[in-house]
Amino acid sequence: MQGVVLDQNSNPIPEASIRVVELNNVGTSSNFDGKFSIKLPKGKYTLQTSFIGFKTRLTSINTIVSSSFITIVLTESVEQLNDVIVKGKTEAQMIKEQAFEVEVLETKGLKNISVDINSLLNTVPGVVVRESGGLGSNFNFSLNGFSGNQVKFFIDGIPQDNLGTSLTFNNFPATLIERAELYKGVVPIYLGADALGGAVNIITNQKKQTFLDISYDVGSFNTHRAALNGSYFSKSGLAFKVISFFNYSDNDYTINQIDPKEEGIVVRDPLLGNPVDTLSSAKRFHDAYQSQMVQARLGLVDKIFADELFLGVTASSNNNEIQHGILPRTPFGEVKTEESVVSGSLIFKKDSVINLPLKLRIYGEIAEISSKVIDTFSNNYNWQGEIVERNDQTRGERGGDKTLFTFDDQRYLVNTSLQHTLDSHKTLYFNYTKNYLRRKGNDSFSTLRSPFEDPHIIDKNIFGLAFKVEALQKRWETTLFSKLFLASVAGLIEDEFDPNEATRFSNYKNTSQEWGHGIASSFEVYRNLKAKVSYEKTFRIPEGYELFGDGLLLKSNPFLMPEESQNINVGFLWGSTLGSFQIDADVNTFLRETKNLFFLLPEGVTARYINLAETRNTGIEGEVSIQHDNFYLSINSTYQYIIDAIQDVRVANRPYFFGNFRAGYTFQNLFPKKSRLSVSWNSLFTERFPFQSFTDGNPEDRFIVPQQLSHNLQLGYSIEDKYNISIQARNITDARVFDNIAVQKPGRAFFVKLRYFLKNK
Repeated sequence: MQGVVLDQNSNPIPEASIRVVELNNVGTSSNFDGKFSIKLPKGKYTLQTSFIGFKTRLTSINTIVSSSFITIVLTESVEQLNDVIVKGKTEAQMIKEQAFEVEVLETKGLKNISVDINSLLNTVPGVVVRESGGLGSNFNFSLNGFSGNQVKFFIDGIPQDNLGTSLTFNNFPATLIERAELYKGVVPIYLGADALGGAVNIITNQKKQTFLDISYDVGSFNTHRAALNGSYFSKSGLAFKVISFFNYSDNDYTINQIDPKEEGIVVRDPLLGNPVDTLSSAKRFHDAYQSQMVQARLGLVDKIFADELFLGVTASSNNNEIQHGILPRTPFGEVKTEESVVSGSLIFKKDSVINLPLKLRIYGEIAEISSKVIDTFSNNYNWQGEIVERNDQTRGERGGDKTLFTFDDQRYLVNTSLQHTLDSHKTLYFNYTKNYLRRKGNDSFSTLRSPFEDPHIIDKNIFGLAFKVEALQKRWETTLFSKLFLASVAGLIEDEFDPNEATRFSNYKNTSQEWGHGIASSFEVYRNLKAKVSYEKTFRIPEGYELFGDGLLLKSNPFLMPEESQNINVGFLWGSTLGSFQIDADVNTFLRETKNLFFLLPEGVTARYINLAETRNTGIEGEVSIQHDNFYLSINSTYQYIIDAIQDVRVANRPYFFGNFRAGYTFQNLFPKKSRLSVSWNSLFTERFPFQSFTDGNPEDRFIVPQQLSHNLQLGYSIEDKYNISIQARNITDARVFDNIAVQKPGRAFFVKLRYFLKNK
């Protein structure tokens, strides 16, 4: 017998108790989605359903003639609500208490603030998001020392690999999501990807509820952001969902430094490159960014053949002006990139397959991604905006040959998961993910043959099997799992020293197979204190650009072996109520032993990835939060020590000590009733760290990424959660902030956000 427990507003009730009155010790509890399953012999029974704050309900069923799926609606118990304090666990708390080391960030109180997902994730212990500018700029996401493609990203459990830059998390406003789950080092199999160091799973609104959420914010540097999120569910089971956003900014903020050793802005002759002047400051002038996305899904829900069946289409694009290269010494005035994505998808969910306690999830997607690098002008610029045309008209602004390089990618994705409940204490899981990428490329400005004129293919197949057991009245929980990574690559490789065009390129094929495994276990030592231990041996398969290059300055190396890592977490969770204060603490120690790391080897003006580095990262992270009525306070910090295991030296250009502070207060029922005024403050700190080495040379001569401390202030006003307005001051002290060497981030900035939210009660 399958079913779901809902409240009067059709919201799911997790952890509701369902007991069979006629049978001793037979019962279960609802999951995160309010759903449950229970095995019963044929006959007539009475289900007793209860949850704190609701009236107990008795439901008669007949397993012979009744439907195999029932809906149980609980009504609030006014007497109970008046007499007791209801302390049910939120879905985020239950996820965080899993055996896996996972952080959960809820956006309920953050939807009215003008921030994107990356900005929110940057407040989580162990996370550093290093940006190279303002809105839409390139960023490096780091989790416990792993960064780039070593950390995988998902939306509702679906891998976001190879979907380009218009769908990265810095494009998504917080309004569009419900929560973020960050798995550190050890990743459950349902997130089917080759994650070396962790995974970030963004969860959107999954409630079967009709609602409309519209927001618009405007701010400094001519920044405009808009979002629309909504869904419609009819009584007949027809459903429609839409998510969309628009982002634009000139990013014309003021900078005061472009060289780590020199104050001010050195102006150079655009042609000769020699210094001609020094300015105290300058404005970025070629850094505008625009992105847009719309996703629509149409389908059916709560049918005999499927709980959910959706067909969807997604379209997105962006246009990004490039202000400078890795270092900002020489600005660009016309280099830019463009990208577009069109995809179609299928979603199928069924919680009871052929009347068994078997859940089936299937996701399929076909995507077309087109990206361009445009460097077709021979002009030179300086920070005063002066322009000089090069004598050599074959060279672009970046110094190499002019290029109009276009990549055309086709991505095919299949993600299938099964969950079989053996009994109330044991569950079996299976997952299969296929991620297929076919890439072609051409450069209309190049007179030479491009290796991407013939298709390059990467085909990843990842299988996962897990077994979860609970015992001692659910005080002890353990999950054992194994993963199989299969990959095949095919394409052309170029012999750069062969002058013969006919033999310069040759076909290449290769396959790899790796086995991973792991365990995650937790134990409730005593009330409110839980110990957690997890381990995984895992692999990461090279991405397309790492194997085959970019057709320009990054050369191919199809002989790259997968990266390998052994990850360990040992941590504790504690929470307690002291009077009217709720105090929670979380501490985690971690070890990451990694080998065959990809290293970018310079070869003159070009470079290629090779397997070289081995690293060891040991660290500790912790967070303490306090809640009292309408007040909250939270502080966290992370320390990590990363060494090159081959040379036994510390790895530079990695933040090693950082933390966050958040506090806020909400004034209730000011004017009119059911209104709220919220005030919040958050601070971000990162200790200074060396760019090249901790030990080489004179300490005074080393390039240093300086210490940074920035503060943000938010004010928000809401009426009945329907009409909302907020004001945000970012970097309110106008501090000079650098995530990367010599690349200054925006100073003080102000933003105003308007949001309208309407839902069907």
